[in-house]
Amino acid sequence: MLEDIRHKMMNRHIDMIKFAETWISDISLMARVILERNKEYSNNCNVQWNELNGFEISEGEYSFVVDLEKKHHDHPNQHVEHWYKKETFLKAYNYFIQHIPNMRMWPETTNPSIEPPKPRKMPGRPGKKRR
Repeated sequence: MLEDIRHKMMNRHIDMIKFAETWISDISLMARVILERNKEYSNNCNVQWNELNGFEISEGEYSFVVDLEKKHHDHPNQHVEHWYKKETFLKAYNYFIQHIPNMRMWPETTNPSIEPPKPRKMPGRPGKKRR
């Protein structure tokens, strides 16, 4: 049974590495779908110039300021956490499970066999013996 689990895990490792090679960009497919959905959502936000240092972006009761003095323009893909990047995904599948010899191939030991612990009286009042 353990051998079957090990084989399935090894096959899954290979499948996941092949899956990562099919990615179009550096971001995972599900993270990319969420990013695209958020880009579409941002099209509905209101943009107002605040005359001082940039723009105020508002949507409903939420708003924040974009500072243009810093001249910091980023692509949305740069704001994706590293957990969703291809490099981190491949690091998770970097190590393979090594071969484990079968129990019949294990060397015989000279140590005494391990015995289960002896039964002991548990604390507290003993239970009533019903017939």
